Amino acid sequence: MLIRKTIRDFRQNGLSFFAVFLMSFICLFVFTGIYNLSQQMEQTGKKFIADSQLADYLLTTRRLDEKKEKETASLPSVEEMSFRHVGQFENNDLSLTLLSFDQSKISQPQVIQGASLQQQPGIWLDQDFFRENKYQLNDEITINQTICKIRGTIRQPEFIYFTESADQPLPNHKEVGYAYVSEETFAQLGIYSSQQLLLDTKNQTNQAWLEKQLSSIWGSDFQQLTSQKDSSGIGVFTDRSEQIKRLAILFSGLFLILTLITMEATMRRFIKQQQLQIGSLLAQGLSKRSLLFHYSLFGLLISFAGSFIGCLLGPRVLSPILLSVIGNQFSVPAWENSTSSLGYWVVALVTLCSVLATLIPVAPIMNKLPAVILQKQTNERFRRVWLEHSFIWKYLPFSLQWTLRDIQRNLRRGILGIFGAMGCMILLIAAFGINDSIDHSLHQVFYETYHYNEKASFIQPLAEKQQDDVEKLFSHEGQWLEQQTVTLLNGSEEQLITATIASPGNFLNLSTHSETLSLQNLKDNEVILSSALANNYQIKKNDSIYVRIGQTIIPLQVKDLAYLSAPQGLFFSQKVWEGLDQSFLPQSLLLEKQDQIKESALFSNSVSKKQQYTDSLQLIEGIRFIISLLILAALALGITIMMNCHLLIFSERFIEFATLKVLGFTKSEVLRLSLLETTLLTSIGWVFSLPLGWLFLKAYVSMVSTENQQYLPQLSSKSLMLASFILFGCMLLVQAFLNRKINQIDFATALKPAE
Repeated sequence: MLIRKTIRDFRQNGLSFFAVFLMSFICLFVFTGIYNLSQQMEQTGKKFIADSQLADYLLTTRRLDEKKEKETASLPSVEEMSFRHVGQFENNDLSLTLLSFDQSKISQPQVIQGASLQQQPGIWLDQDFFRENKYQLNDEITINQTICKIRGTIRQPEFIYFTESADQPLPNHKEVGYAYVSEETFAQLGIYSSQQLLLDTKNQTNQAWLEKQLSSIWGSDFQQLTSQKDSSGIGVFTDRSEQIKRLAILFSGLFLILTLITMEATMRRFIKQQQLQIGSLLAQGLSKRSLLFHYSLFGLLISFAGSFIGCLLGPRVLSPILLSVIGNQFSVPAWENSTSSLGYWVVALVTLCSVLATLIPVAPIMNKLPAVILQKQTNERFRRVWLEHSFIWKYLPFSLQWTLRDIQRNLRRGILGIFGAMGCMILLIAAFGINDSIDHSLHQVFYETYHYNEKASFIQPLAEKQQDDVEKLFSHEGQWLEQQTVTLLNGSEEQLITATIASPGNFLNLSTHSETLSLQNLKDNEVILSSALANNYQIKKNDSIYVRIGQTIIPLQVKDLAYLSAPQGLFFSQKVWEGLDQSFLPQSLLLEKQDQIKESALFSNSVSKKQQYTDSLQLIEGIRFIISLLILAALALGITIMMNCHLLIFSERFIEFATLKVLGFTKSEVLRLSLLETTLLTSIGWVFSLPLGWLFLKAYVSMVSTENQQYLPQLSSKSLMLASFILFGCMLLVQAFLNRKINQIDFATALKPAE
């Protein structure tokens, strides 16, 4: 009997249960689709690194020394070591980063086409560069009058996300690539190179201690020790994977909460309609346990079906779509398939929570006597609410009095309607706000922090005489920049951060929320710190901090905190930096115009700020696509949850609507009363959603930020108006559906006494 009743109830309440099914489906579809993409990226990166036996650390030295190499290889933490040369070749058409290789297996690239790496003449090109330029195997490339035959193509995890420099945020495989050559061939090319030792270390090796040991061995030849996980390519890849994972978890968590609330509201309305049937079944001797199981099936079957289908389709439908948008920015041999059981655990969690949410409105009724359950709400007596005793009550119009009285007598019902509007608006604020935050952060970097038009980079850091030679090539203003990695000592923790050193000039501008900061006004040992970094390490203005530069620990005073999106780190003036006994060796020059900089033999490349901004916008297209998806999901969830909330209100008030019609109220007057309550609850939810939505947006922006790029929370008035328009548009759609339900009320059925 109960099985037939279950099937009949599903058929008669199909729309309401479909809403819960849809929300469960969206929740798992979005979560598993986005999360699976992050898992694909993570597993692909791990396999790529493992297959290439990527070294743990890169030690850059000024020169190679056989004795020091042996001392390095004999360190207890070093398991294997090799070396290579790295240089840069450029002409008008292309820019190639050239690396030598030896017989070691450490950090060897994977050959995609052609011959394996051999110590013989020839060159192995980056696969993407090879493909974009339509080369063929055995074609020839001329580098400094040396002809190199293309032996094969390769990929290397260090260059999983490869740009010519940090100033060019978007890969350009047509003009920029990398290549491997033998040691003998590299020596013949005649290009300026740096020397690197590749170190494969034991697990749990302390980087700070290793750096101290290497600095002691190499002395003045020691330049920099870099962890491979912190290299630019792998760092960008890892950050993007983490961003996507956070997007999945944060939004899907909110989706889950709204799904459960919708489930509870749907079941409460359903149980209200089934009250007479529950009382009759209990009066006929049916056990409470059987009825509880019967009604728990609704939550079990609906939520399980929706979430399970969403879990199946998310990785198969949504992940490939997202990968086609985001994956083409990265260079990997092949994307790995991800098999995570987390989605199925979330299905179980959603199903369990839905069953519990289903039993919340059912369990209290089961504890009542059948005679009490069979009584209708029309027999209940209400006292006057507190607002009716106030002096303003008599001045309010009847429609508002009626609405306020109903809300006060049914606070739970009113709160549910408010929460429906609030949940929808919070989702829309977060979705539109992250878009505004990205735009605002990029604008802040390129048009408020930096004021140059061209940025020139050089093949090596420039000494003072070399700077003077370059300055003779331009007639406009310029500002030199040096960026170094220093170690911030924060209690017992050590953190590598970027130090930016600027010569006098106006192209790098720092500011707080209210005033402009001047690097040139810094005194001895004073430094400016980015506010996001200060928040991470709980550093305040005027605090003393300690940094290690090389092996020297230096005390600094934080003069002020700069509010900016990028770059993050410490900011020195050239005067303060040199006062710390450090040489000012800039790698780049900010210019108003390029002038004749290209004529310098030390010139590497230049990029316009406009091009950087355009490339940055293209770089985040994948994130914007996910955001657009979340906006659509928020819209669907908003309509669904508001529909369920107001259908619950209607189910508890249809007797009142019928009574008003019998008493002589016209159809339009009854509909206006319903619209007034819907508008009032939605408006209250809208008001509460503004501060809560802003707090959620700040938390959201903080979660998707990285150490190098801190997004600044921003919500434009246009986005707020658009989100509000969507919210009230959803409200009107819901009200149109309610109007149809009100017009279909059967007076005889609605007013028929329970007895």
